[in-house]
Amino acid sequence: MFRRPTATLGAVILAVAVAIMPATASAASSAEAADEGQTENTALIEIPYGEPGELSVAEGVTIDCGALPAADGFETSCEPTGITLTVAEYDPEWGERVLPVTLVSGATRTVVNYRVGLAPPPAPEITAPRVDAPFAAGGQVLVPLSLLGITCTLCSPDTASVRVGAASPATAHVGVGPTHLAVRSDAPGDVTVELSVKDDAGQTATAEVIVSMVEATTDAAPLALHVKSAPVRAIDLAGLAWGDDLAFSCPTTIADATCGADGAVSLPADPSSGDQVSFRVVDGRGHQAFGSVTFGDDAGGAASVSPIPVDWSESSPLGIAVPAPPPDEEDGASVLSRLSRILQEVPTP
Repeated sequence: MFRRPTATLGAVILAVAVAIMPATASAASSAEAADEGQTENTALIEIPYGEPGELSVAEGVTIDCGALPAADGFETSCEPTGITLTVAEYDPEWGERVLPVTLVSGATRTVVNYRVGLAPPPAPEITAPRVDAPFAAGGQVLVPLSLLGITCTLCSPDTASVRVGAASPATAHVGVGPTHLAVRSDAPGDVTVELSVKDDAGQTATAEVIVSMVEATTDAAPLALHVKSAPVRAIDLAGLAWGDDLAFSCPTTIADATCGADGAVSLPADPSSGDQVSFRVVDGRGHQAFGSVTFGDDAGGAASVSPIPVDWSESSPLGIAVPAPPPDEEDGASVLSRLSRILQEVPTP
C-alpha cells in the first residue's frame, strides 16, 4: 500500500492535488477534454532532504502507473493512489526535473507535468555566539570553534567553510582557521566579530560572536594549550596546562566522554577527525584559561601532539566536526506559508 504522507507534506500535496482537480473536473464536462494529449503544468514538488517525497491524488482520481516514464535522476514507486520519489543523495546543483503523471478520472485522462526539485537540508546555525569566558587583553586569544555551538546537517571538510567579517572595536584583530577563532585586542571590553558558516549547499549562517577581554592580571595566571592530537581514547589535560591548584572542566566534548576535575578525559570510542574537546582550567584564586584538543586522522598515538597555530585568515575550510541541528516540529504558520507558495504556482484552470 502507498504510505500516506506526513502531516506537513501530506497537507502540501493534498492542496496541490485539490488545486489541480477543478481543471480536470471541468475538462470532464467537455468532449474535447477526453484527449490524452491535454497537459497541465503544476507546482514544484520538493523531495525532502534525507527522506522520500510523496505525491498523492484527490479522491476519485487515480494515477496510470503504466504510463509513468522513467524518472531523470531519481527513483519512483507508483501505485494508483500515489507516487513515492527518492533520490540517492543531495546535490545542490541538481536543479529541477519534470515528471509527467497521467491522472485518470472517469473517461478523462490528463497529463500533469510536475516539476521535481530537492529540498535543501536545514541551514547551519551558530547557537552560542557569546563565549562564556574572560580573556586577558593584549594577548593572542584562540577560541575553539566548538564553543560557538555550530550545528550543520551537511558540512563536509572539503566544502563547508567559516569566515570572519567586521570586528568591533576597529582596533581589534580577528582571523579564523579550520578549528579556532583568533582574537587580539589591547583594550578590555567586548570584542564583537561577525562570523559566518557556509554549508555544502551554499547556505550561510551569520552571527555576531562576542569575546570578552579583561585587564591582564599582574599575578601569575594559569596557562593552557590548544593542540592537535592523533586519535586517542584517554587524554591527560594536566599535561596541557600550568598553574597552581588547577581544576578542569570541559564545556564542549565528545558525546558520552567523561571529563574529571583532575583533567582526566576518557572517550567511549576512537575519536573521528575534526572532533574537538575544549577545556577550562581554574586555579585556586579563580583565574582561568581555555585550552582545547582537536583530533586529526594521523596515526602515532599520544606522542603525535602539535600546537594549533594562530591563523589570521579571513576564511578557512571548516575543520571541526559539528552536530546536526535537533529535529523540530513545523508550526502551523510555516505549513500555511508553504501551502500559499505552492498554490501560487498551480496554474489557473
